[in-house]
Amino acid sequence: MPDENLVNLTIDGQTVSVPKGTLIVEAAKKVEIEIPVFCYHHKLDPVGACRLCLVEITPGPPRAQTACTTPVAEGMTVMTQSTMAVGARADILEYELVNHPLDCPVCDKGGECPLQDYTFRHGNPVSRVDDPKLHFKKPIPLSDKIALDRERCVLCYRCTRYYDEVAWEQELTTAQRGVQSYITSQFDEPLQSVFSGNIIDLCPVGALTSRVWRFESRPWDMDKQPSVCSKCSVGCNVTLWQRRGQLVRVTSRENDAIDDGWICDRGRFDYTYVNQEDRIRSPKVDGQPASWDQALSTVALGLSQVPAAKLGIHLPADITNEEVFLLSQLLAGPWRGAKVSMAGRTRLPLASVPTMKISDLDKAKTIVVIASDTRVEVPVLNLRIKKAVKKLGANLIVVHPATLDLVERWQSTIHIQPGKEGTIAAINQLKLHPTLKEGPVAILYGDMAGNEDGEAISTAVAELATAVGASVLPLYRGANERGALEAGILNANGDFKGVEALLTWGSTPKNLPKTVKFLTIWESNSRSGQEAAAVVLPAATFAETQGTYMNLDGTIQPLGPVLTVESPLRESWEVLLELSQLLGLQTSYLGPAEIQKAAAEAIPAFATLAANPEPSATPVRVMMGPARP
Repeated sequence: MPDENLVNLTIDGQTVSVPKGTLIVEAAKKVEIEIPVFCYHHKLDPVGACRLCLVEITPGPPRAQTACTTPVAEGMTVMTQSTMAVGARADILEYELVNHPLDCPVCDKGGECPLQDYTFRHGNPVSRVDDPKLHFKKPIPLSDKIALDRERCVLCYRCTRYYDEVAWEQELTTAQRGVQSYITSQFDEPLQSVFSGNIIDLCPVGALTSRVWRFESRPWDMDKQPSVCSKCSVGCNVTLWQRRGQLVRVTSRENDAIDDGWICDRGRFDYTYVNQEDRIRSPKVDGQPASWDQALSTVALGLSQVPAAKLGIHLPADITNEEVFLLSQLLAGPWRGAKVSMAGRTRLPLASVPTMKISDLDKAKTIVVIASDTRVEVPVLNLRIKKAVKKLGANLIVVHPATLDLVERWQSTIHIQPGKEGTIAAINQLKLHPTLKEGPVAILYGDMAGNEDGEAISTAVAELATAVGASVLPLYRGANERGALEAGILNANGDFKGVEALLTWGSTPKNLPKTVKFLTIWESNSRSGQEAAAVVLPAATFAETQGTYMNLDGTIQPLGPVLTVESPLRESWEVLLELSQLLGLQTSYLGPAEIQKAAAEAIPAFATLAANPEPSATPVRVMMGPARP
């Protein structure tokens, strides 16, 4: 029996069945037929601005039509290679190139530019235009991270539409009219959005480029590796690019279940420290160069000379699950009772009720955000909430004393400002709120940036979720904070009062107690204050680390190290393993794979580690324009 939800059509002689409402441009992808586009993007609303996707359709009017705005119809025949369609696309490309500069040898988009590819595949072989080109001032610094070259712009409006539809911000606009039109920032002010870097990936030409990466390399002289962002707990999928042993850029890598194809500016631009000359490459003991054997023996001895209750361990937010497991063995043995904290972590415990997945927000009818500025703490989740509200029609309730961007940009949001009774009272009052009767309900909650009792908020949220039948999602901040919590190794919340021996990894807490007599600093880069440490160990960065993270919804994803750890630098799991052996543990693993198997058996939440998960549970694509056929 035919499926009433499917539409059958023919594209260039090939029959294809797609769901009702599918656009022709997407239907063509099912049979691997390329329809070139500039303005169309599968994450933005179609506008038909560039006209490059023209095809011939029968039955229909005797003219070319845009495949990016035309939905399929039963019995439709689409011709992408007819004389009408081929000629129309070639004409559009000729118009696009009238004023386009011949910058290809120096343009950062060179080698991955759809305009280059389309010109070869769909354009006229010879230009008929020999008049002088229109010129603009170039480049325009939109911010300290993004440059705009107006001469290269094809006015696809992807960047302005992204700001309006996805980011809910008004930072880009179009000035002037006709051939004089150009993209500019509002009132010529620098871009401030934490999501601004996504317009670089969205731009189909070299009009918007990264000032951090500008003129650094070309696609053909870089190696790339799929990985996971380490800058917050969302677990956005990224691609790391290296050239000659240096990390040269980070781009988005689409995983609809996690990031919906976006990354924030922290994830995109905060990587230059990996290449800096102040990287620590070898250990030091008492300020002098030392071997790893000497350094780790000194660390083991120094940490063993105090009772475990007087020992402090400060962890980086991006510690991997494999490192967490090795550390849990130490904390169950010689370091039992030590105070353990994590940089930038929340005060939230593990949820006492089942948690939801990020993708479940797309199905929610009501979303409640409690005690969290998601734009700052979990940026890409903030975009997911905006999508659910603006495009999918979810109701939004925000419980926070400040007027956040979710409230400011969406006037129908219910904003509850906790008064003297505080956040807990506001949560309890929500049990009677009529909007929460419109299920499914998703409750996302934080700890007010560490300023409130996370335990109390978590308990109140669990009671609310039970009362209204909602799903919950704790908004942890650290990249692998949930993994560390699942392993049961966090307890100190940054309080090292009375500690006499301290190992700080990744960063050093401010205002160390004066009781500290033995200090070990384990960091990637030199900084002031390290001279006070008895031992300084070099740390590998996210670009050099093997292992996995568990994101805030419990999904475990593998990292893809794009840089090789070259001696004398060592990976963190190797350092922890050798330190464990020096402290008397009979542990021996040949590599991360063996550690994963052991962790999967010991910690229930890590069970999937034994399966060695792929970088993404869904097909991925690097969001840099259409792929070459």
